[in-house]
Amino acid sequence: MTMRKWLSTVAAISLATAACPSPASAAEYLLGPQDKVRLKVYEWRASRDVIFEWTALNDSFVVGADGTLFLPFVGQIRAEGTAPGDLARSIGDRLMQHMGLGRPPDVAVEIAQYRPFYIVGNVKQPGEFPYRPGLTVLQALGIAGGLPIREDDVSRLQREVISSQGEVGLLALSNVSLLARKARLQAELAGSEDITFPSELRDRASNETVALAMDQERRIFAIRKDSLATQLRSLRELKDFLQKELASLEQQLTFHDKQIELIQKELAGVSNLVQKGLAVAPRELSLEGTVAQMQSDRLAAETSMLRVRQDMSKTDIEILNLGNQRSSEIAESLRETQQQLNEVTSKSDTAVQLLHETQVTAPALLALRQNAAKAKPIFTIVRPKDGGTEELAAQETTLVEPGDTVKVEIPLPKSGLDSLPAADASVQAETNAVGSTN
Repeated sequence: MTMRKWLSTVAAISLATAACPSPASAAEYLLGPQDKVRLKVYEWRASRDVIFEWTALNDSFVVGADGTLFLPFVGQIRAEGTAPGDLARSIGDRLMQHMGLGRPPDVAVEIAQYRPFYIVGNVKQPGEFPYRPGLTVLQALGIAGGLPIREDDVSRLQREVISSQGEVGLLALSNVSLLARKARLQAELAGSEDITFPSELRDRASNETVALAMDQERRIFAIRKDSLATQLRSLRELKDFLQKELASLEQQLTFHDKQIELIQKELAGVSNLVQKGLAVAPRELSLEGTVAQMQSDRLAAETSMLRVRQDMSKTDIEILNLGNQRSSEIAESLRETQQQLNEVTSKSDTAVQLLHETQVTAPALLALRQNAAKAKPIFTIVRPKDGGTEELAAQETTLVEPGDTVKVEIPLPKSGLDSLPAADASVQAETNAVGSTN
């Protein structure tokens, strides 16, 4: 036997051995969805004295959710519940049938990546983690960061207290600002001379923040009041000017009427003299032209009077629209302010409860949990089975399988839970104190 043939034979025997793993290793692991397997397919071709590599199949494949693999030249093949060695033989037989080979090629199946396991409950980093053979519950707990440390919980609670206090303080400031704005809008809508602030603000007028909010709204009230008064004064002055112009035009119209009357009398006399031959006709024509000009001037005056009356009507409409538009804008702003006030009130109630939880309830509960930490954690494995799941009590040395969910729980002592403090009116008082210090 040549050296080349000997090496080829050794390679073929190695592949065949890989395709038939020992019962103590890979044969004991059954594939399932999310497992990633790597295939190696070779064929000994004696006619050419070479080992042929099936490059289209020498790749990694993931078992689908339905438990099958889709492979080139093989098609869909069942992988779930099958050992890697059995899957290798099935792939080889399928290739021999589909490709018309005299013998099945040598197929090796190895697991490139196990499907994950999950750990939840009282651990530092719950979530999904890659599985490894021989994994125990205690090792899984270590992968998830172990049990929470009291120092971490205390630091977290301190951060949450600071954050909650800041949020409660901001909401208190928003509440003060919205109450002051609402009082100002109500005063504007009623046409009052000054703002009547609610007792929630008047009772805390000595507070710098509350006093500043009230003073700002008073300034806005005065500016808007002066602006409205200026606009109304301008419109009323325009109306007064138009009224004077109308009176002047009426006087001009009266003057034109008197002139026309006098000239018409003179024209009647001249026409009588012309008929008797005592006056010349050009004089009559001149008076008739004067009468026509005076009537034209009178018509122009009447037109000007109509224009002035129209401008006065427009001015009245502008005055009316100015008041209506202002009232509409104030009513809309008042509606939006009330809506924002309701939202802030609701958020404040929630923030107060969260602050109480962080300052009082959570530390008390943490103390109970630390007292209970001396007891061993309770481990439970939730394992998929027959399309469903089953819960199994576990110990630290219990083996974890791929797809398992490990639940870690530290039981609280039954005594002491009823003594946890509840939120009451003192919390709201504390919130007001937080807001008043800003």
